[in-house]
This record gives sequence, structure tokens and C-alpha cells, in this order.
Amino acid sequence: MAAARRAYDGMRIRRGRIAQSKHDHLLREYIKNNLNDLIQQKELIVDGRVKTQIATLDLPTLKYGEEVPVLAQGQGGQGGGKGAGKGGQDAGGEMQMLGGILGGDHHGRELRVELDFDEFVRLAQEVLIGQMELPAFHEPVGQGEVESEDIAELDDLDRIGLRADLNLEETMLHSLRRNARERGVLDFDVDIQQDAWYFVEDPSSFENHRSVEIYVLDISGSMRGEYLSLVRKTIFVLWYYLEQRYPTNLRKYVVFQDVAEEKSRDEFFSVESSGGTHISAGFEKAMELLEGVTEYDKFLFLFTDGETSSSDFDLAKRRYEEALERFDLVCYGHVNPGGRSVGGFSEHVQEAARRHPSATFANLTDLESVKGAMAEFLNFFKERAGRRPCRSIRR
Repeated sequence: MAAARRAYDGMRIRRGRIAQSKHDHLLREYIKNNLNDLIQQKELIVDGRVKTQIATLDLPTLKYGEEVPVLAQGQGGQGGGKGAGKGGQDAGGEMQMLGGILGGDHHGRELRVELDFDEFVRLAQEVLIGQMELPAFHEPVGQGEVESEDIAELDDLDRIGLRADLNLEETMLHSLRRNARERGVLDFDVDIQQDAWYFVEDPSSFENHRSVEIYVLDISGSMRGEYLSLVRKTIFVLWYYLEQRYPTNLRKYVVFQDVAEEKSRDEFFSVESSGGTHISAGFEKAMELLEGVTEYDKFLFLFTDGETSSSDFDLAKRRYEEALERFDLVCYGHVNPGGRSVGGFSEHVQEAARRHPSATFANLTDLESVKGAMAEFLNFFKERAGRRPCRSIRR
């Protein structure tokens, strides 16, 4: 019996899975064809979800005793019952009031499919990566902490360390020099608190597995429509690569016009443009958010469509230079769907990016320019992987 039941289960048509697969296929096709319109919505996220225009039916659940009465004429099926005639049939055939609703006469209300934001981003990434034919990121990602029997190579010296890693040679030499300087005698009179040097691993040989990413958005002027579309597409593709490179991504969001404010993720993707442009305010707030951040690779992504105010130009230049010193990489996106010439402060950044290894500049005009920006961004990791850690033994 059990074997027959298992065989039956194997032959069953999984209608729920078929329906889910069909739904997923339609959803992908919809996002592929309508991504540009969806991503331009001023309020992209509402209560943590993205609304689409795909309709589905809320099918009713049949209930006993529905308030709507239905007329029915029964055939007395209970033999011997009152009014039952020969053969158990109801002699009177009277009409009776039954509860419930007639199948097919009631339809559920039409609903719009809503996606969790993370699911929307994943689907959008699939579409964008395919459209731009971007390369896969081949660097393996470490998933948390793992134990290894490999012994770390101790290739540097420090004044603080474990007693087992004490470097006797450096400690004795330091003791000899200290005694000669302080007491005028060449004695090896070691004072561990003053003379000890320890073997440690060179910090430059570590690779961070965490990133702090600060996204700064200019919300002045015309930052809507196609402008927002380019920014959001760029950010989604950045996330695709950053999430493969780093198991932990700490993300912070800033919007600026005359002043800058930190926002939540949902607010950042739903903010309304207004006000003037002070790019220096965006850089200042981004650097404030680095307070207390250690052991992270630090990235700044700034997006603006216009020029900073004339009174802000010199201050913006100074803040940009300061940001280059504070972040591992500063990516400046000039949002320019019309393909106009680059000038003013954006031109200054473009020139600086040619000279500074920690800076990139992207003139974001269309998807092709986003693809070029991603190639330059990935090149940063290639160059970093090619650098050899330098020893900094202090003597």
C-alpha cells in the first residue's frame, strides 16, 4: 500500500509548482520589458516593497453559510423522512433556501504584484547584467570566519604581541642601545615593558572581507526620470559585484542639495528632488559617517547631474581631496543622459581621477557608459590583487 502511494505521489501533477514557475517567468519578462519605467518611480520603495503593474486574482475561499441566499430544489434523499414518497423522492419538491454562493458567479478582486525590494534588485540585476553583457566576478568570497591549520606568516615586528612571538634578537639589541643611552654601559639588561619586540603578521598582507559603502545622491534640480534610472541601475550593478567580493556590506545613504542628510535605504530610493547644489556638503557628510569605521574597505559613490554653486567650488575641491585620503576608492558619477559636454567641477574631478589611483570618474549617459564604469571599478580589484604587501620592519 505504501509503495503504491509513493508511486502515485510520483505521478501527481504539481500544479502549485507549475503555477509558481509560470508566475516567475511572467514576472521576469515583465521586469525585462518594463525595468526602465519601474526604476524611475519617484517612490521606488513603499513599506519595503516595490509595486508592479502585473495583475493577479485573489481567488475566493468557499465558505458554508454565506449570507447570500440561493434557491434550490432538492430531491429528498433521506428515506422515511417527512414528505418522502415512493422511492424516497420528495413528493412536494418544495424550494429550499440554502447558504453559500454559486461557483463561477464570484471573482476575487484584482491585485497588483508587489515584490520585496531585495527580490526586485535581484531580478533587476539579472536583466542589467544580461543587457550589458558584463563579466562574472571570479574572485571567491569567504563566507564568514573559518578555522585553518595553516600558520600565519609572521613577517613584521611590533611592540605589542604574544610572549611566544618575542623576537629575541631585536629585543636584546634594543636593550643594549637603551642601556648605553640611559646608563652609559653596554649591558643586556632587558626590560620587557621597554625593550620587547614581537613577531606579527604584516597588516598589509590581510585582505578585508567587509566593505563600508556610502552612496551620496544629489537631489537638486532635475534628478528624476531618466537621471534616477541611470543612478539606480548603476547602484544595482555595483551591489552585484560588491556582494560577491565581500561577505559583509555596510551601506549608508546620503542625499544633498544645499545641505546633506543621512537617510535610510527606503528614503534614499524615494526622495524628491529640490533645492540648490553644494557638493561639498555631500563629501562632508560622507566623511562624517566614517567615524569609528575600522577594518573595512571604504567606498564612496557620489552621483550628481549638475554643477556645484560658484561659491562652493573651492570648498568642494578641498573636500574631494580629503575624501580621496579617507576612502579606498572615490567613484564620481556625472549623471548625463543627454550626453552634454562635461565642465566645471565635474571636469575638475575627471582630471583628478586620471592622476589619483583612488579615484574614478564616470560620465553616465546610457547603459554602455555604466558598463564602462563597471569595467573601471573591477580593474580596481585587479590592481589591488596584484600589489604585493610591503614589509615594514622597524629598527
